[in-house]
Amino acid sequence: MSKNSRILRDQSGSTIVEFAILAPAIIGLLFGVFQVGLGMQAKNSMRSIAQETARYAVVEYQKQNEISDAVIENWAEAQAMSAPYLLNSSFDATVTAVGTPRVDGTFEKTLTLTYTPPAVVPLVNWVSPNLTYTRPIFLLDE
Repeated sequence: MSKNSRILRDQSGSTIVEFAILAPAIIGLLFGVFQVGLGMQAKNSMRSIAQETARYAVVEYQKQNEISDAVIENWAEAQAMSAPYLLNSSFDATVTAVGTPRVDGTFEKTLTLTYTPPAVVPLVNWVSPNLTYTRPIFLLDE
């Protein structure tokens, strides 16, 4: 048996070579899954914050506390920064009045939340998409 045929059949070290070839792809997929999960969690948080903010505004109006749009925006941003959401400073809330409300006897406002989730791997030049969530708030006109 020649020395060359023995070297060709030698499989020691093949596992590490296969791992070195596949590892970057597997790690890249793993980080991609983490990034998508972070975006989904952020979107779910935005939906919950919008619901809580709308409830806060409605309850305050029912207690005859006419609060300004700025107060509603600040309340939403404070909720986003606190537990359980803990969103970062890229979160922004905007409240705009609707000229003609869809429901008679109400003031209609539109709450728009925007947020950019952080990148899982900050070393890579990845910019997370800007997420937006909008919902109406109907306040009784008494």
